[in-house]
Amino acid sequence: AQSLCTLHTARSQAHSNTAMAPAYDLVVFGATGYTGERVAASIDALSKAGTWRLKWAVGGRSRAKLDALCAKRGLAPTGVVVADTDDAASLKAMAASSRVVMNCTGPYRFYGEPVVAACVAAGADYVDLCGEPEFIDRMQLKFGVPAVLAGVLVVHACAFDSVPADVGCLFTALQFAPPARCAHAMMYHTADWPAGVKGAAGHATTFFAAVHGFANVGATRRQRKELLAALEARVPGSTKEAPTVGPKLRVATGPTWVAKLAKYAFRFPGADVAVVRTSQRTLHSLGGSLAADGGKDGTKQFLLPQYGAAFCVTSTMSAWMVAATGALFNFLAARAWGRSLLLRFPQTLSAGAFSHEGPSEEMLAKSTFRTVFFGAGYSDGGAAGGAFDRRVTCSVSGPEPGYIATALMFGAMARTLLDDRAGLGLKGGVFTPGALVGSGGAPAIRRLVERLGAVGVKFTVDEES
Repeated sequence: AQSLCTLHTARSQAHSNTAMAPAYDLVVFGATGYTGERVAASIDALSKAGTWRLKWAVGGRSRAKLDALCAKRGLAPTGVVVADTDDAASLKAMAASSRVVMNCTGPYRFYGEPVVAACVAAGADYVDLCGEPEFIDRMQLKFGVPAVLAGVLVVHACAFDSVPADVGCLFTALQFAPPARCAHAMMYHTADWPAGVKGAAGHATTFFAAVHGFANVGATRRQRKELLAALEARVPGSTKEAPTVGPKLRVATGPTWVAKLAKYAFRFPGADVAVVRTSQRTLHSLGGSLAADGGKDGTKQFLLPQYGAAFCVTSTMSAWMVAATGALFNFLAARAWGRSLLLRFPQTLSAGAFSHEGPSEEMLAKSTFRTVFFGAGYSDGGAAGGAFDRRVTCSVSGPEPGYIATALMFGAMARTLLDDRAGLGLKGGVFTPGALVGSGGAPAIRRLVERLGAVGVKFTVDEES
């Protein structure tokens, strides 16, 4: 294992890295975790294939476990960085050693903030896999201004939560070339899980994050009000939503039969809606030229669609099971004793969807996803109103979403920071994926779409009318 990895300790490099260029282009922190291991393997594969030449390191709190990871996976990183979320000095030294830190340590509610703080202090850009709206809002509230002053880009939700949703919404809007305008972008997550294969669909850590998020809904809402007030005080008008056209997009709770997909749909309970709205609010406050016209005051306005999110199941039995499991989760998560049960028995109380072991390798290898967008709008930009006269169906598809495609998306977002940063026009700040690439307009969005396509996450236009 020693021959596979050149071991470095973050502490010992702290002084030298402040006086010279960072030793690494990126560090995968939390590499020994369930998701982090797959992220590290994905970066390693791209590096060995020569498709992405970079200096990179795996990072975590145990040198022995990092060493074992390298041996198990046959990884050949440039180095290994030892750092711990309970040791601020080690985190800062790790951040100082790298241009970008890829943070895989969740739940982020408990472990994420020290890593963000270290990156802002050391001047390293930061990306994570976070699908936790409370954490995203908290980082915007606490580090929005410090990140700008430090010239650091902090980017959340760079995985299945919420790249397909956030970038897919922008991709769908781009199919309405001016003067046309996309008014609605209704999204449906679908997945193909192989029948008869052992293993849960997700790891218990994801389930735990959902439980804690549900338990703190009230606090999250209060924090969001605080965030919006702070943003408005900082830049008056920055919290206003982008102007919309067409009727209000309403998403049914479900189950609802979607004939075009031949599936039952439920309103999606994850982070996607919060992330897309955050991106749209940010892009509107920045101004730009994604598909924009002049406002009354002569400024540019992003013309972004109303967005809705749902997930689908195929059979009537699956629909009833989802409804029953969802009702049980909501009942238990609203009570302290119920949350204790959920945290103790994730596999039983999720009907086998989550487990401490996570998906089996066969489950990972044979699963796929497809996220479909039904875009609807006007060929005249909506000036005339009335019924929609232009429709587009787009999709984002790839391998197993929660871990395999997630690792690919995460790497693509990190590469955007390394390779495309100068073209985004951002000095620093806290962003979501759509806000980051949208700040660079249509060219930046298309570059990311091409980068994702090259690693197996495809964006396509399936139908136009």
